[in-house]
Amino acid sequence: MQFVTPTKAVDPLDGLPPPPRSPRPGPKWLAWPPSKLPQRPNTFTALKGNSGLVICVGLNKDGTYVAFDGHCYHMGEPLFDGCGTGDIEDDGSIRCPAHGRRVHSETGACAERGPFAQRTYRTRVRQTAEGVVVDVDVSRPGSFASDAYNGGCPSSVERRGG
Repeated sequence: MQFVTPTKAVDPLDGLPPPPRSPRPGPKWLAWPPSKLPQRPNTFTALKGNSGLVICVGLNKDGTYVAFDGHCYHMGEPLFDGCGTGDIEDDGSIRCPAHGRRVHSETGACAERGPFAQRTYRTRVRQTAEGVVVDVDVSRPGSFASDAYNGGCPSSVERRGG
């Protein structure tokens, strides 16, 4: 009687490089209903999601909408007042009420920290039967200083919570 030594099954993928990473996942949109949008130019309103993430949506003087983290990159203080609102300066910047730090509402850049201080979000505007709705894309990758005070990376926070 002859014994046969089993051989290891050949993996057809052995030696091949791993498959390419899939491209960035598609956008994850959160909707701001008309009743929650700022009504005057150069103002913004803050909303807190189920996950604890606070995002501000602002109306610039030119009629475009912007969105950014609701807590300052510097020390996590709210950028809005007790009513959940705030002002955008004529140059597009937001001033933190606690320490006076300024960040640009569209880019998140600031003089003290550089380009990756405040997380900003892409927006799109839709007309519905109820009025204008602003959608905010919370899937922006990357690391921003404001993440430390606003629930971490929004894309992962919102996926867990919502």
